[in-house]
Order: sequence, then structure tokens, then C-alpha cells
Amino acid sequence: MPVQDPNQDGETRANQDSFRKLAEAIGAVYRLVEPAEGQIVYISPGFEEIWGRTCESLNVSSRAWFDAIHVEDRDRMLDLGLSIHKRGGYNEEFRIVRPDGTIRWIHDRALPIRNEAGQVHLIAAISEDITERKLLEREIIEINDRERSQLGQDLHDGICQQLVSIAFATDLLRRDLLAKSPGEAVRAAKITALLDSAITQARNLSQALCPLNLAGDGLTLALRGLAANISHGSGVVCGADCSDSAFIHDFAVATHLYRIAQEAVQIALKHSNPSQILIRLSQDEDCIHLSVTDNGMRSNPEEEHNFEIGLSIIKFRTNMAGGRLSVQHTPSGGTTISCAFQQKTARETLHDTDFQLLGAKA
Repeated sequence: MPVQDPNQDGETRANQDSFRKLAEAIGAVYRLVEPAEGQIVYISPGFEEIWGRTCESLNVSSRAWFDAIHVEDRDRMLDLGLSIHKRGGYNEEFRIVRPDGTIRWIHDRALPIRNEAGQVHLIAAISEDITERKLLEREIIEINDRERSQLGQDLHDGICQQLVSIAFATDLLRRDLLAKSPGEAVRAAKITALLDSAITQARNLSQALCPLNLAGDGLTLALRGLAANISHGSGVVCGADCSDSAFIHDFAVATHLYRIAQEAVQIALKHSNPSQILIRLSQDEDCIHLSVTDNGMRSNPEEEHNFEIGLSIIKFRTNMAGGRLSVQHTPSGGTTISCAFQQKTARETLHDTDFQLLGAKA
């Protein structure tokens, strides 16, 4: 039901009524929360369709709202709700669990409403069901990964093998020419050296496209290889500080973490002009920490825009891996992109829980 606040003037009430009608018309969920007690003083009818619960079930309490949030997202959203006065609002995505156990993805935007005295007297928020979009994004990522892997495999089994055969034949020719024509033998040796360099580059590219054995301690080795390839091919000093004790149980998660590191390194190279990049991987009990730090600086709005596009891909992969993403900028330049992932038990793998989006069981 509409909010009746005697402290509101007519214009404020009219604006809220207009915003509420708009939210209801577009199928979103609009809510107003009284921050002091956490009471939900208004919730639009779309809540019942998306959440699968009645508006009355909220019992004018925000606790029921947070109880519906997926356990892995609940603390994060609670912290955001408690700090909204300082943050001035938030724009977040999280999961809810419906009464039948299905999981839905929600895009939630909230902002504080202040009275004439500058005090926050209401929090307005609008929530949209983005499950279909998340499902499509996941499908795109999976297709991209499959295409990368197939290209890497074809490169390894096709071009690499052909280059090896040519290099072997060229070396045989060099040996035959040693006695007959030493000068020609030298030129043949140079051709062999060029072929060996091409083979190394092709193998490195194949490994980057289709990394093998990432589960277990394979991610550590793959990240070290990634850093070495970047240093060799870009002129940027790229290091990898990876703990030998880091052990990833789930191959899908390890793949996401490797792709996150790849993407973070690439957006730094393309849009920050760094001279140094450091990849870190560590484990604290069951929590895996991955970070990529560069010392570059984006010099124009276009580079900042492209950085945000790359970051959105990283954010989505982090969500798919069930992790938390943070981005920190230093005043002197440089960015650190960090991902923390709490490993699940063998029966709570990524595919079985987090991202069975439509019709999934919690």
C-alpha cells in the first residue's frame, strides 16, 4: 500500500507515486524501506511473481527480504544495506531462492531519500529479474570457451605438428649440405631456427587458448606460463607470485580463474599502458585468492570505458565461479583486480549449485 508520511510535501508524494507506477508498469519490484527500523513500508505487486512469495509474507520487515537472498550473497547485500547512508546508494546483482527452491538472479538499485533536514528518512529501491539475461551471458561465455579450446587444440594438432615436420626436414637438409655446401647449410640452419621460434610461439598460443590440467595445482603452472609469455611477447615485465600450495578442486572454477587473469592482463596492456604486471595466486584454508596488479594509468575517457567493458566480463566470470570481485585504484596510478573464491565440497560443485539458473534447486 502507498506510504503515508506526514513529513512529505505534496511534490515528494507525487514523485514517489509516479516512480512507483512506472516500476509497476515495467514489471520491476519497487520498494520503500524505513531505514531506522528496517521496515518495508511499500512493496509493489511484482514481488509476488518474481520472488514467489506474497507481499504480506514480508511482515513489514526487511529480515524476510534478506532471508530470501541466496546464502552466498546475503552478507554482501546486508553490508550494502547497512552502509547505504555513506555510500549514497548501490547497484548490485544477487541471487534469491524461491520457496520451490528455484534460483533467480536480481538486479537491485537502491538510493537514500533525504528530507529537508538532510536526514535519510526512506530508502527507495527497484529490482528486476535478470535470470534470462544471466542464462544468455553464461551460454555466450561457454560458447566462447569452447571455441577457444577448439582453436587451441586445432593449432596444436595441426599447424604445430606441420611446423615440427618442416623443421625436422630442414634440419636433415642442413646435415646433407654440411659437406657439399657449407654456406647453404648455414642458411638452412637459420631457417630451422626461425621454424623453432614459430613452433614455440604457436605452442604458447595453443596453451593460452586451451590450457590443460588446470585443476589441482595446474592453475599455478598455467599462470606462471601466462606471465612468461606476456613478458616475452609484450615487453612488459609480467611476474607470477603463485603459491605451490594453491589447489583447485573444480576444473570449471580453475578455468574461470585462468580466464579472469588473462582478461585482467589484457585490459591492462591495452588500456593502462603499464610497465609492470603482477599475477598473484594464494590459498587461505578453503579460500582461493587471485589478483592482477598493474602500474599503468588510463589517460582518457575512451580507455576508461574500454576498461569497464573488460571488467564486466571479469565480473561475470567471477560470479560464475561463485567468487567476490574487488577493484582498487591507487592515486599514483595502477589498478588491482582481485577475486576471492570459497571452494565448495565435492558435492557442491559449481555446475550443480550456483548456476543452474532456470529451474535450479538451491
